[in-house]
Amino acid sequence: MLLSQSGAAVEESSSPMTKGKELTGLMACTQKRLEDTARVLHHQGEQLDSISRGLDKMESDLDVADRLLTELESPSWWPFSFKLWKLPSETKPKWDASMASSKALGKEGIVIKIPAVISQKTESHVKPGRLTVFVSGLEIHNSDSLLMHRFEREEVDDIKVHTPYEISIRQRFIGKPDIAYRLISAKMPEVIPILEVQFSKKIEFLEDALMLRSTRTSPLAEKGYSVWHAASGLLDRAMHCEPSSGNQEGRPLQLQMSEPLISEGDSQELRQILRKLKDLALDAESELERQDEALDGITAAVDRTTLTIDKHNRRVKKLT
Repeated sequence: MLLSQSGAAVEESSSPMTKGKELTGLMACTQKRLEDTARVLHHQGEQLDSISRGLDKMESDLDVADRLLTELESPSWWPFSFKLWKLPSETKPKWDASMASSKALGKEGIVIKIPAVISQKTESHVKPGRLTVFVSGLEIHNSDSLLMHRFEREEVDDIKVHTPYEISIRQRFIGKPDIAYRLISAKMPEVIPILEVQFSKKIEFLEDALMLRSTRTSPLAEKGYSVWHAASGLLDRAMHCEPSSGNQEGRPLQLQMSEPLISEGDSQELRQILRKLKDLALDAESELERQDEALDGITAAVDRTTLTIDKHNRRVKKLT
């Protein structure tokens, strides 16, 4: 009898230690996985930086090719470089083009432009492209910047939000198939609030996307702050008391309410892990934002390079 009572006492005294160690082990594994993810994310950022540097070098090489082509285009009898008198007329259109493009953007009323993975209702395969939201409607382009379809604002019949990152747009017809596109993008949460304003009577949030409305009002920083304090409060409650169970009716109420779930040392270690997790999450968020900006720059550089290469190819064909 004495041995059984002492064994039960040892088991009860070791229970908080076991629970604390188990929770600490789980949090440590989570921290390790997040650290591994952060390393992979930073490595991905280095690869994007390398791509940006490669595109910059490619653009400089294309500038050299432009000068060489200009020399070849000069008449053989012309004693001076064709570049001397052609340079002002070449540089001016670039400035004019940038000004015209900025004016065109203002005139067109582009609200936002994002990369997306696109699929049509009648097609099973997907293709990369982009979604452009105008004041007057929506445009879907493929990866070659060719227009696939333009939805005028009054032509859109319904927009369904399947998830925070996936939407479908449909235009109904009588006597012929509907035009429908499904788009997936990591930047879709930035577009959905705009679509909700422009198409308030035509947009529908499906079950998986309903959480978007409930979580969109609070910024990420506030979410991290609230999660941190909720976790800290949970640790405080776990340290101070555990409700009594049915087989402990004979024990004094004060002893039952003061029984800790985890030890003080484990709670301090858990708080340190939570701080590290918070720092890692904020670092990953800032790195993702930086990579999004880098991807936008890479996309613009690729478009410029593609146009320049096409122009050089046409000039080379004229020379041959």
